[in-house]
Formats: sequence, C-alpha cells, structure tokens
Amino acid sequence: MKIAGLIFDDSRHYLDHLAPFCALRKWPLIVCEDSIASLAREFYPDLEVIEMAWDNLKLPSTLVTCETRPYLLCAFPQKKLKTLWLPHGNSDKGWKSPFFEALSQEQTVLVYGQKMIDFMEKKKVVRSDLKIERIGNFRLAYYQKHRSFYQNLVQNRFNSTHRTLLYAPTWNDSENNSSFWQAFPILAESLPSHYTLLVKLHPNTQKTSEPEIERLIGKYQNKNILWVSDFPPIYPLLELCDGYIGDMSSIGYDFLSRNRPMYFLNSQKRDPKMDEGLYLFRCGLELLPEDYANLFSIDEKTHSEDAARFFSIRQEIYQYTFDS
Repeated sequence: MKIAGLIFDDSRHYLDHLAPFCALRKWPLIVCEDSIASLAREFYPDLEVIEMAWDNLKLPSTLVTCETRPYLLCAFPQKKLKTLWLPHGNSDKGWKSPFFEALSQEQTVLVYGQKMIDFMEKKKVVRSDLKIERIGNFRLAYYQKHRSFYQNLVQNRFNSTHRTLLYAPTWNDSENNSSFWQAFPILAESLPSHYTLLVKLHPNTQKTSEPEIERLIGKYQNKNILWVSDFPPIYPLLELCDGYIGDMSSIGYDFLSRNRPMYFLNSQKRDPKMDEGLYLFRCGLELLPEDYANLFSIDEKTHSEDAARFFSIRQEIYQYTFDS
C-alpha cells in the first residue's frame, strides 16, 4: 500500500470528500473510529475501508487527507510522509481567519478548479514548488456512477411529495458564520403545510449541541421537517430538493449543479457587495433576519421567475468553481 486516504479521528465531515475521491482513484481509506468505518462501508459501495487502531497505525508513504500538513506532522512526528491535501468543500470561509495560510507548507494541493486557485493566490500560499492538481467535481461524478444505489437510499429515508427546500447551515465556527440558532426556529414556525424542510446540520453542530438539537426535533415534530442524520453523501440529497437555504456552507457551491432557487441567510447583516466572504450570495436571494419568516412566501411568489434571473450567473460560478 503506497498511498491511502486517512481519517484518524471522528471528523465525519471529511468522509464525503475522502471516500468518493479514494474510491474513484482505487485507493483505500484508513480510519480509526468504528463510527466512521461503519458510515464509509454503508454509503460508498466500492470503497476499500481499512480500520486500524490509533496506537497501531501502519501508514503508507503517501497520504491524502483533509488535514493540513503541519497538523499531520504534529500528529505523526516520527513519520516521513508525502501528503496530498484534499479540500472538504468550497465555501467562502477563510477570508477572516488564517485557514488557507496553513497550506503554505503543503507539497501537493488538490483543488476543484480556478476559483480555489485564485483564492490561494490572494492568500499568498501559492509557491513555485507547490504542485497543484485540478480534480473538478469528483463527488458529483461519483454520485452519477452510483446513481441507482443512492436513489434507493434516499427514497427509503426521505420521501416527500411536497415542494422541498434544503436548509444546510454551516457550524458556529471562529468566524461566527452559522445562521442555525437564529434562523431555524423562525423557519420552522413559518413552514407551510405544503412544504417540506430538509435540515442537514454540520457534523460539528451535531457533535457540540446534541441535547439542544433533540429539543428542537421534539418541539417541531409535527411539522414537515426531515432531519438528515448519519447520512454523509450530499449529492443524493440535492437531487431531492427544489431549492436551497444556506449561509456560508460549501453545500451552496454543490447546489449550483442543480441550478435551482437559492436563499442566503445574512445573520450578521454583512454587505454582499463589499464582503468577499459572501461571493456566492450573487447566485440567489439574500434575506436579512427580519425577512426569515417570509422566506417560504417569497419562494412561492418568485421561484417560477428564478431561472430567468439567476440561471446564467449560477452556471458561470459553477464552471468557475469546478472547471466544468
């Protein structure tokens, strides 16, 4: 085994990136947590999963991970490793925090397309000796390869005859990007009976706030709300949805592949015209907190006009992001 992917902790938000990438390359994925191994085997049918205990890890000479190289070298100081950095999504986070600066020590970075390269250049992490490999939208390609498998999965778990909107907020990170705690109760209270709200929380939100989330699930159990839990692949869910509600999550860029209505919750009332972190907001309607209760009525009135207004810009940004 010369090369493999690696998830050595419970970072399940890395799974839907490393698993399809490794499967397409016919590389194994090494995991240390039983929960991650179980999800990997359940949702990625042709992936070779190697489960190893942390204290008995046998690593190949080359690793592909979503962790940065300095972090890996701290975790495995005795190893002489070649590393390939794989992004876990293409969000606009990182303008206010030094995430991309941590890539300054990478040997090889895998990027979706030109947009990420431009971001890295602005962050001054591109070097003459840095190898950059464009990988396009490999997750969509993997989903299309296994479309019938995934369609069976989603039909068994998420079945709705209503107009369905996906709400996929990011977690409450150091940039305070999440809209969830402010927006979700308002969305739930205003959800019409002829709509379904599909809620996919970031794994970090689920991990840190499980009791609070359980209370919300109980409070709104009579609403048409479907909660996505322990279902890592995103593209099967996107095909179910008639529209997207988000904030700074990278899932917004994935949803560009559907070219359907998008609504962006601007909880901090930032200026989309001046703030590079709100680049994706040009692909749909921006809503301030005072407008959250009106989201579904706005969707009813405007979704039929959406294609004429946003189709071209969404297509353009998708091509810029994924070289597609």
